[in-house]
Amino acid sequence: MSRPGAARARVGVVIVHFGEEAPTRACLAALRRDRSRADRRVVVVDNGGALGAGEWHGAELVPLGGNPGFGAGVNAGVAVLGAGPFAALVVLNNDIEVANGYLDAAVDAVGRAGVGLAAGPLRLDRPGGPLWYAGGSVNWLTGTVRQATSAAAAARERTVGFISGAAFAAGAEAWRRVGGFDPSYFLYNEDVDLCLRLRRGGWRLLFAPAMVAVHRLGAVTGSRSRSPFYLEHMAATRLRPFRPLAYRLYLAVLHSGYAGLRALWYRGAVRGDAGRAAAAAILRGHRRALGRLAAGPRVD
Repeated sequence: MSRPGAARARVGVVIVHFGEEAPTRACLAALRRDRSRADRRVVVVDNGGALGAGEWHGAELVPLGGNPGFGAGVNAGVAVLGAGPFAALVVLNNDIEVANGYLDAAVDAVGRAGVGLAAGPLRLDRPGGPLWYAGGSVNWLTGTVRQATSAAAAARERTVGFISGAAFAAGAEAWRRVGGFDPSYFLYNEDVDLCLRLRRGGWRLLFAPAMVAVHRLGAVTGSRSRSPFYLEHMAATRLRPFRPLAYRLYLAVLHSGYAGLRALWYRGAVRGDAGRAAAAAILRGHRRALGRLAAGPRVD
């Protein structure tokens, strides 16, 4: 937190909007309620261009036509913010509502030695709701990420292996060094890719318990209900963040079996068209993942 009389830190905030306006308005209202000392410049990137241009609920609007995806939207917002100087770059899904003190906690976290990204506890739907994220790690045996959800994990500051893209702070230098998100990811696993590229560059990922926020999960993409859209895009990008190619080939074999079994489960457990649509989405996404095996992660 800032000391009395100290110069105020400056924070750049990027929110990516798509779909209904209500979640984005709530996200902005929460930022206004945050009594952090940090000065803030807030940019809303409109992936679809429906909100127009200018100022909207106290934020600068950046209209993007054609919806280039989450990562590309964030990159566009950071580009509008410019070089700063910013003590932290805060990136929020539009379905995130930060708690009071979030921005000062973000500045403190990314100001630690070697920290490239920082994030805190994400609670579902309401303050005090179930924990959705309390730190994450990469399971190298399966090429998947795991998110802690215990109160003990949420209270413990530590270096972690994975930070969710739903709400985080980045150090401006770390972001510049790796070039932000890889915009070729449309949706999902761009956060895994970013975390791994930062780790390869020697940056630390910090879980900061004071960076508390509420996540109203899946307002646009249907991730909470495991919609076909979610299932396809998650499967399509699952293999890409990892290197070297030999490891991706191992994961391709492993996930081919997993995708087949998961599709069979949906066909058997979910009746009618919904089960068939989910199964088809998983297989369609996995075929896309196999088609891009040679591409691999971006080299920074």
